[in-house]
Amino acid sequence: MMGWSSKMYFMGLSKADRKKLETEVVSNAARLKLTRLVRQRCEIRHGDGDGGNIEIINRNQMVNTARTVLGLPIYRLEPDDMGMYMSEEFAWHAAETELIMRRPDTPQLVETLGDMLEQGMLNVDAVNTVLSEDNSSVRFEAKGFDENVSVKLLSDITIEEESEDADHPNIRLLIERMEGTFEKKDYAGVLHASATVFETLAKVVFHNPDVEKGTLGAIFEGYRKRSELPEPLLDYILDTYRWRNTEPLAGHGATKEPSVTAKDASVLIEITKMCVRLERRLATQEIDGIAQVPNSAGAPPPPKPPAASNRREKRKAAKPRSKGRS
Repeated sequence: MMGWSSKMYFMGLSKADRKKLETEVVSNAARLKLTRLVRQRCEIRHGDGDGGNIEIINRNQMVNTARTVLGLPIYRLEPDDMGMYMSEEFAWHAAETELIMRRPDTPQLVETLGDMLEQGMLNVDAVNTVLSEDNSSVRFEAKGFDENVSVKLLSDITIEEESEDADHPNIRLLIERMEGTFEKKDYAGVLHASATVFETLAKVVFHNPDVEKGTLGAIFEGYRKRSELPEPLLDYILDTYRWRNTEPLAGHGATKEPSVTAKDASVLIEITKMCVRLERRLATQEIDGIAQVPNSAGAPPPPKPPAASNRREKRKAAKPRSKGRS
């Protein structure tokens, strides 16, 4: 009688790790490198006449692995009577392959990578190299004879040791510092950390090495054009940066006492984390062609009245496109 396999499969993130990763940003540059790993795994460069079929089957497996994590319908690949696939199938799978690493938020991305590594679709060392170069706290391990895949989150100290020469620090690390500063009742330090998170987020969204040495004030208008955040939130980010620059002990040394209160710091922490999550979520909706709410609608009011600014032109809502049949 055949027994059940005792192999320990990757079972996803714990609730605690998922919560930690909500504010971690994996850059577009890293997602592109991960996409290239996926392309390489799918392609059949040298083979027999079935190479095209094998390639689309590979793509279908990777696409459905990613769609399962996102809770999307599974795409059932069916050949014609001759065992071949229509050109439309190849086109759809090629497009979906490009979205595998771009569509998910960070916790979903990590779980997608974990599932693919567990099934041998990707290489652990190659994935970890990309994550390390992006200053991510996520690392994968394959242990034992069966190479069981697990995920670990690096400590702040380890991240700092790995990324001493990095262009920007990890956003999750900065948010943890911001929360730690609040616990120490250093509310001016919270303001400083919040502005640093916003500056780092702007550089990630900007995705241009030429801006890495610039201040948030110097690059802000370029960030405004590229950001998906509503205008009131963008104004709040700029006001926070300006506040940091004038507040005693937040942007510079001073003999005056800082004016930042515990209430101010609490609001800063929550809005900072919300902006990080929202920037990614709105960018994902743009990728999938989901119609957007105009920037001026539904935005939470900032705690301090922002300076008046011109509203951006409303984006044209994109038409939803088919995600495949279930």
